[in-house]
Amino acid sequence: MPQVALLLPTSIKTCRELLRGILQFVHLHGPWAVHIIEGREGEQKLLRPAARGYTGIIGTLNDQRYAARLLAANIPTMIANPSDEVLDPANPLSRLSRIVCDNRPIGKCAAEYFLARKFRDFAFIGEVNNASWSEERRVSFCERLMQDGFSCVAYPLLSASARKDFGVEQGALCDWLKALPKPIAVFAANDVRGRQVLDSCLKAGVAVPQNVAVLGVDNDELLCETTNPQMSSIQMSTEQAGFEAARVLDGMMRGTRRGVPKQTVITYGFSHLVTRHSTETVQIADALVARALEFIRINAGIMVKVDDLVRHLHASRRSLETRFKAVMGRTVYAEIMRVRLERVQTLLRETPMTIEAIADTCGFASASHLGTLFKLHFDTTPAAYRRQTRKDSS
Repeated sequence: MPQVALLLPTSIKTCRELLRGILQFVHLHGPWAVHIIEGREGEQKLLRPAARGYTGIIGTLNDQRYAARLLAANIPTMIANPSDEVLDPANPLSRLSRIVCDNRPIGKCAAEYFLARKFRDFAFIGEVNNASWSEERRVSFCERLMQDGFSCVAYPLLSASARKDFGVEQGALCDWLKALPKPIAVFAANDVRGRQVLDSCLKAGVAVPQNVAVLGVDNDELLCETTNPQMSSIQMSTEQAGFEAARVLDGMMRGTRRGVPKQTVITYGFSHLVTRHSTETVQIADALVARALEFIRINAGIMVKVDDLVRHLHASRRSLETRFKAVMGRTVYAEIMRVRLERVQTLLRETPMTIEAIADTCGFASASHLGTLFKLHFDTTPAAYRRQTRKDSS
């Protein structure tokens, strides 16, 4: 039986997802004897893997001396999320198979998300050490904004003391946030930085999402759902990468990879975006249209009609329809339906609710009625959409 060491710190969301993907493979195609080593304080390291009978390793190996000992054991190994130092061609570890993030689609997704919400000012805050993955997300974000004629303000690089202590940095971050043009869309390189931005907005008295909208990456529920307000974030397809990494390692251990290059690079990236309150704002010059859009979004979970909007806004239906079509390029009813179906997508993707229950929750007459409209808008059925999104994230 393969003896596999998984060196993955579960305090990090991407590592937890990689671990889930690996364990899914083991459940379906094992058995493996799996040994999880998280690198916690007081935990014993895997210093002599060959002597302990290990036949494969998947993990983060950014401790160079530790990694060199594992490399000397000549055991099939896959590195997860290698550091810039490990990726240096002069480093012998760079020749190992690895799991890496494709960061460009993530930056592009963030830009398109904010552009769709009609923002005109944008900012980016990177990882504290300005890691290459963070810089790749910034570059992609800025390039997509430039295609539509917009620029991006980047948060300055940190001093050595600020990199080590957020207490040292936070005052400067508060000042930076207060000085930004408003309203502005802020893209954070990951959820950790996004949470720091939200904490600093609260301390500086900057309103979120009215003046600053904040989007993170990783969709770490422990971070995103405990911020004030809750933080929107980009979910990545890391579990799928973990499953594929286990499949590749299994072939390496069993010697069934004839004709396959010795080094395999498995990539993961953008899966979908989870919207929470930190970005639930609309940037529209026409105040009537902006208020209409906010009302539609706030009431996405109930059956809203155009007449409800007319009464709420104290406007004539003809005036509302004319101004809405001029700004948004679609009718009020079309926007109501778009938001309702977007909520259906979220429930299909993120909950175990039946399609019948989702139809009832979102105000559709029946599951078949929902299915007809969903197919018309997305060219797929609700059931097929659910299967595909779960496949993409597993």
